[in-house]
Amino acid sequence: MVTQAKLVVEPHFSCGITVSTLESSLKFGHRSSLKFHSFTTRRRLSLAAEAETTPPGPTNQDEQRKPPDLQTLTGRFWKIAVPYWSSDDKVQARLQLAAVFALTLGTTGISVGFNFLGRDFYNALANKDQEQFTKQLLYYLAAFAGGIPIFVLRDYAREKLALRWRSWMTSYYMERYLKNKTFYKIQSQSTIDNPDQRIVDDLSSFTGTALSFSLTLFNAAIDLISFSNILYGIYPPLFIVLLAYSLGGTAISIFLGRGLVGLNFLQEKKEADFRYGLVRVRENAESIAFYGGEENEMQLLLSRFKSAFENLNQLLISSRNLEFFTSGYRYLIQILPAAVVAPMYFSGKIEFGVVNQSASAFNHILGDFSLIVYQFQAISAFSAVIDRLGEFDDVLDSSNRKKGDHDLKEEIQLSFCLISCSNGLQSNGSMPLSSRVKLLDVEQLTVQTPSKATLIKDLSFEIYEKDHLLVTGPSGSGKTSLLRAVAGLWNFGSGAITIYVRPRGELDMPHSPDVISSQVTSINEIIGDSTGRRNSEGVIFLPQKPYMVLGTLRQQLLYPTWTEDSDNVVDDAKQSAHAGDARCVNVRPNRPTSDDLIQVLNDVSLRHLLSRFDGLDSTYEWSSVLSLGEQQRLAFARLLLAKPTLALLDESTSALDEANEARLYQLIQAAGITYISIGHRSTLYKYHKKVLHISTANTASNQRNWSFKNVGEDSIYDFSKQ
Repeated sequence: MVTQAKLVVEPHFSCGITVSTLESSLKFGHRSSLKFHSFTTRRRLSLAAEAETTPPGPTNQDEQRKPPDLQTLTGRFWKIAVPYWSSDDKVQARLQLAAVFALTLGTTGISVGFNFLGRDFYNALANKDQEQFTKQLLYYLAAFAGGIPIFVLRDYAREKLALRWRSWMTSYYMERYLKNKTFYKIQSQSTIDNPDQRIVDDLSSFTGTALSFSLTLFNAAIDLISFSNILYGIYPPLFIVLLAYSLGGTAISIFLGRGLVGLNFLQEKKEADFRYGLVRVRENAESIAFYGGEENEMQLLLSRFKSAFENLNQLLISSRNLEFFTSGYRYLIQILPAAVVAPMYFSGKIEFGVVNQSASAFNHILGDFSLIVYQFQAISAFSAVIDRLGEFDDVLDSSNRKKGDHDLKEEIQLSFCLISCSNGLQSNGSMPLSSRVKLLDVEQLTVQTPSKATLIKDLSFEIYEKDHLLVTGPSGSGKTSLLRAVAGLWNFGSGAITIYVRPRGELDMPHSPDVISSQVTSINEIIGDSTGRRNSEGVIFLPQKPYMVLGTLRQQLLYPTWTEDSDNVVDDAKQSAHAGDARCVNVRPNRPTSDDLIQVLNDVSLRHLLSRFDGLDSTYEWSSVLSLGEQQRLAFARLLLAKPTLALLDESTSALDEANEARLYQLIQAAGITYISIGHRSTLYKYHKKVLHISTANTASNQRNWSFKNVGEDSIYDFSKQ
């Protein structure tokens, strides 16, 4: 359940029974209240739920959370709203906004016209002037015919602009969310809860409600100018009564509804936590069924639902108390204007139509002065949306901002360098066959947890081409964290990691040593910012449980190097950067054909999937229909198609038998791929040349907790101790 602000029609009350009611209906929400409606949101969470953190249960910090002050909310609203209006879509956006405000101005003018029409209509009725009454009735019908399109077009233009704004903001936030692995940092560090909800629901609420509030404020300002003069001209004391009534009502509303902002914020979070728990059951259905953990899951889900239920109950109580006052506040104005001007009518100083006119003007101005009273619940809920988006925006900014020199010294430094092949040739144009190409250089690397607990101390080693490395050690010693650091996912600690990337298509071409020492150029200078481009630079990571994308079997194989609609055209900028030697262009390989995909499936013993699932273009929930062993073999098929320079394998064959494991390692060796493996099987030694053994760090000792040896020099590690 997600709460969302919407403009709904709630006609203002007037003394006039017929005409003022028609006028109110025509206004389509000028006197409307921004109310929150609860409804069940159905949306696809399978991909988003993988990225979001497991939300924490109820905590004292949540319960004691204080609503942000007005200055903070204003600053966050401005920060969220401004980028779109200065974006590349600003011209069309501003034109549409101007059109919406122009139509809103037109609706105010129509309302003023109806105010005077109502006066003359009731005067004719009171005077029993049938001819004048008929004329005024025709005027009303003509005004309806001309006014209705203006109101409809205003609402349509506003909704279209809100949709355009939401579309841009969704792309803007998605780009920042996926940039610099921000989604991973949010998930791994539990920075904020439910980023998917903030992108989908909160952005939708923000754009629609922000426009509605803006138009409401604009309309209120125009109304004050238009109707204050009318009301003050009729009877000045009535204007004074209006001011006192509205100011008093506003103060009472703020007092009664002061806790709604915090309750609305918590409700958003608790509903999302409950929904996430249900998503987890769906995604781990088989594991839960094997464990027989239905009762535990039921208790967990009921606990989260109870938390949301209790908070919603408090929210309803606070809303009820506020509604007691606001309902009475609304109904009292039905008689208040008439009660004030009635003595003037009884004494004959004004006509009956003026009573109706004063009531209509009173209601207009009172609505303008009473925005907080009428819309306090919507304002409080909208404040929660602003707070959540502002918090999300701050996290995105923090993750994507450039770090200063001081920050860099406190983190693991990862850099990519491109091996140039334009020099280093012998006089006959060939390269010396004895050369060894360095692919990885780790210097004084200390790996820590986010809480600053040391996992690996002062690690230094080098990996050359085909120096396949096996990383061993007990669980929890930091093996996976080391691979995360090499992959750029883990920066807690200090030291430097340099990856030397071979241009695509040169896996088997030898280089001389002086190429490494003098011809390495920063990849940032050659192909742009390396952040988020590890796959295109020739490094691929295979986790123990492969990621299965939503799509066809073909898309599974092409991921992450190609999209299904990618072409084979080389980027012009990359071509020009290496125009002197076509072999040095660092571009992705040509997109595999269907025959290539079928062949690689056959190589990894998965050809049976073609008949089992009706070919390459069949679509299934692959993480459910494939066993873990099949998924791991599919991940190796991706690796063989992409042909990276360096592969990082984190127990990537743990679900396979020894025969399949041997076949896969032989395939990637034959493909010329250098790999670093984490494993717990003694059989893995035969596929590697180097061994890095990591032991559990001793916090009381400053000595290193690792050893780096050739496989032949290492006494085979006893894996039974792990």
